[in-house]
Amino acid sequence: MKCFVVMPIGDQSYGELYISSSELKGKYNDLIKEALQSVNKNLEIIRADEVVKAGSITNEIFKNIIYSDYVIVDITYPNPNVFYELGLRHAVRNKTILIKEKNSKIPPFDINNLRYIEYENTSTGLKLLKNEFKKIFENFENEPTHIDNDFLKLLKSIQLILNNKNQAKKKALKGLFDNPEMLKAMISGDEDKAIEMLSKSTNLDDIIDGLVDSGEI
Repeated sequence: MKCFVVMPIGDQSYGELYISSSELKGKYNDLIKEALQSVNKNLEIIRADEVVKAGSITNEIFKNIIYSDYVIVDITYPNPNVFYELGLRHAVRNKTILIKEKNSKIPPFDINNLRYIEYENTSTGLKLLKNEFKKIFENFENEPTHIDNDFLKLLKSIQLILNNKNQAKKKALKGLFDNPEMLKAMISGDEDKAIEMLSKSTNLDDIIDGLVDSGEI
């Protein structure tokens, strides 16, 4: 199994706040990665700079975002690449875990409603982060089909609506094909004959219900 970690990589400046790439690398190796490995020793953990140069977004990153079993996103800093990659992941897969350093800048309002783990970059914080990761990974195992973001929930709802409409169209078409003479009249444009046959049809309710449910009439 693979876990892709999304976080700032190069030196970061946000107003008076500055954090170096080496500090971020240390947080990744000594806190995030160690906590993840405690959950599953066989988990392959990778960060973007292990496949590309800092600051770039390439096909390799896209592949990791799409195909990784899990994605960890550190939203501590308002980094554009981080939020872009989070959006991509939310559009394609479940099993995304957000983390944020305690007492850091509040994340953008668009994701304020999403659950995230707060952590401290200390020995005690490492222990607590291990426990939080363990609980979340256990939830993933117990509820593998759980949808963890609003975009995928909306997408699923739309797909259900489209599937229902397709089923309704099939129902209407079946009703027509069960009456080949009526179907022939409709195709030929003979409206009077088609209406006459519809009025005599034994499955008229199926045809009308199917057309109404599909939005055709």
